[in-house]
Parts: sequence; structure tokens; C-alpha cells
Amino acid sequence: MNVAGDARIVRMPVTLEARAEPGIDAVRSPVTGQPCVYWRLRVVEHLTARSELVHELASSEPFELVWGEGRQPARVRLDPGSARVEGALALHREGTPGALAVARAFGFSGAISVEECVIHPGEQLEVDGTLEDASFGGGPFRGVTNRLELLDATLRLPSRSLGPVLLPWALGTAAALLGGMGLATWAAFRYHVRHLPPGTPVWRTVGSSPARMGTLEPPRQRWP
Repeated sequence: MNVAGDARIVRMPVTLEARAEPGIDAVRSPVTGQPCVYWRLRVVEHLTARSELVHELASSEPFELVWGEGRQPARVRLDPGSARVEGALALHREGTPGALAVARAFGFSGAISVEECVIHPGEQLEVDGTLEDASFGGGPFRGVTNRLELLDATLRLPSRSLGPVLLPWALGTAAALLGGMGLATWAAFRYHVRHLPPGTPVWRTVGSSPARMGTLEPPRQRWP
């Protein structure tokens, strides 16, 4: 435990699991319009087939981390502007409801795709940082609001699935590519076989030969 500056302020490194709770100001996701405690967007604005602009947007309203159980759990204030939030991203492609909502909210006129990181109320987070206690050594009449604050924090969200937007698109694209490759290969093979001279074995068309058994040879000693 280190006392920094004022004797009433104590700072110490911590690692903990805490529950995210909204702060004083209400926050809503620009993608869904639903309440959250924090959101971050990476908006890719597609200008032409070969050019695009990337915009990084994030909420700035402080929220709270609730640590511990019981009647009086510790409540820690967090300013997201000084924190690093790590977690899975949800992809909203061009023309999807999420991308269109972001375009309306921020005035994008062209086609955009959006990557979203969001923290929902009540979500459990893994947290590292420096805990500051400004109430250490305070008198009995000292205010109790915002006594604990987390500085230089790293927040890790729990693992999530890829979501209803990214996963079907990825699987559908992969299936289409594999299906197209298989169909093209089969069509080329049939075309080639159809134009072979009569009586030509099919195995000659694929550059291989029938399997043949060779003579059995005694094992040879291998030197290191």
C-alpha cells in the first residue's frame, strides 16, 4: 500500500472481478439504442472500391464497478477515458440495422460497417489497475461519494460468441466459396473426361496411376 501525495490518499495495485453498473449519466448503445455502461465503435466508411476512412468513437461517461457481495459491496468509480477495454467485437456489415443506426446517429451518408464493443449493466469484468482511496484518514463527516476510484485500468470482458451478424455471414461465405470451388472442379473434370479418346482409363485424366505392390525389402538401419 503506497501513500501518494496527500496522506489521506492511498493508491495500491489491484486485480479483481467486479460488476459493471451505470453511473450518474445514462448511456445507450448507438447500435441498438439499449442501455449500457460503455460502448466503443470502429466505423469504416467506404468511399470507393479502394478507399475508406476509419473512425474511432467511444462513450466518455464514468461508470461504477461493484466489488464484493453482501449489503455494502465496494463501489469503485471508473473513467473510461483513462482505461483500456478488451473484449470480443460484434460486426455489423453494410446495410444491417446496426450499421444504419450508427449512420443516422453520427450523420454518415455513405456506406459503413461497424465493429462494436459494449459493456452491459450487471456484466462481470476482470479488472487490473491502481485503486485510489481518497477517504483514507478522513474524518467521520467526510463525504462518502466517489471515495474509491480505479486508475490506469484494464478491463477484460467475458468471452462471447461471434453473434448473429458475423457468424452466419462468415459461414455462408465459406460455404459459398467451397461450394463454388467444388462445382467448378467437378465441371472441369466432367468436361475433360467427355473429350477423352474412347477406351482411355479415367485414372490417366488426373495424373495418377493405379496402386502397385512392390517387392518386400528388409528394413534398413538408420544412422543418426
